[in-house]
Amino acid sequence: MMRRVFSLLPAVLLSLLCVVAKAQALDESGATVDAGVPLRIQIRKTIPLARGTAVEGFLVSPVYVRERLVLPEGTRVTGTVQDFAPIAFKTRLQARLDGDLTPLHEPIVHFQLLDLDGKEIAIDAVATVSTAQPIRFTTAQKSPSLMKQASGYVRGQINDTKDAVFGPGRSDRALQLLFSQLPYHPQRIWSGTRFVADLSRPLVIPMPAAVSPELSSSTIGPEGISVTARLADRLSSETARKGDTVHAIVTVPVFDDAKHLILAEGDSLDGTVLQSKHSRSFGRNGQLRFVFQTLKPLNREAKPVSAVISGVDGSKSDNLSIDNEGGVKASADKNRFLAPALLGVLAVAGHDRDRDGNGLGRQTVAANGFGVVARIVALTVNDRNVATGFGAYAFAKSIYFRFLSQGHPVEFPKNTQVELKVISRQ
Repeated sequence: MMRRVFSLLPAVLLSLLCVVAKAQALDESGATVDAGVPLRIQIRKTIPLARGTAVEGFLVSPVYVRERLVLPEGTRVTGTVQDFAPIAFKTRLQARLDGDLTPLHEPIVHFQLLDLDGKEIAIDAVATVSTAQPIRFTTAQKSPSLMKQASGYVRGQINDTKDAVFGPGRSDRALQLLFSQLPYHPQRIWSGTRFVADLSRPLVIPMPAAVSPELSSSTIGPEGISVTARLADRLSSETARKGDTVHAIVTVPVFDDAKHLILAEGDSLDGTVLQSKHSRSFGRNGQLRFVFQTLKPLNREAKPVSAVISGVDGSKSDNLSIDNEGGVKASADKNRFLAPALLGVLAVAGHDRDRDGNGLGRQTVAANGFGVVARIVALTVNDRNVATGFGAYAFAKSIYFRFLSQGHPVEFPKNTQVELKVISRQ
């Protein structure tokens, strides 16, 4: 009996070793995030803008590999400021005209580590600043009356003032206000700044193996599905032409009610530009219309669909809006007429006298066209013509940038995140 037990012992040990080896293989397997996939990062602490400055941020969008979540929102990422990039010409010009002579730059950050469940993983991702914010498009409505615009403007100013005084981050906002009035100031990477960091090489995330979910056998219904994707290439109303192809890559998997997989990360959509109108002088803004007609699940048959934009990451300053067919345009400034009118009133106020007889208060308020320099000059000289001159300068700037200069283009950088409403055409 004992001889039989000892004869079986090697086989038992071999089986146990195989089980252990298989378990280790499962633990050591991982998911690979392809090179070029963007990491959307936001910093939470204001830091100086200088080469070598340490940067700490957190993911604001999760990262998936096919149907699996590999990097959750809130994952900590660290790196350093590697270099500087010049800001856009129009932004630099407006700063100069406002009396800001600081050589403005934007940081280029090299992110090198991420912290996943207490384990540091090396990454290689170079990031640039993104001014885009999630915007849900709504159908353009009839412009309100001038009186409603004025009341809305006043309410907005009151709310902004409350937020600046009582809201979180008020010290940063106070410092930003001070810097905006100075002719030369240090530069900061402000808390809340967002970066888009493209992976320079594939990133392997250690994860246990998992069973792939079943594929959905149902078709996309007439009510459609919402799909989060990113544009594979830059798209602009300044360069796009009718008939140009548009590609998007799914970034978040989509499941049906039974948890069966409809779309996975990496599936793609192909579309076409239907209309493109570039921005022109006299404040005429650009327009762009494109749709997606083909859905290409990986390793599955392509499907005809109709997909239009329902939301996008865009700059609020461009006042983007969408019509019911997915056409995107940059709308005019909501305060296009009100702001110049108020500046004109302030310019005229510089010629009026205050109750004390010298007009000093109104002259100081009217001298708002060149930051704190104008106010100091108005206080020092106490000449109504000087104050009115600064006020007229501010009024002229407002007229130029709102009515005479080049309008806003519709710009979608590469990897712009979009929300699509996808409906089957079968």
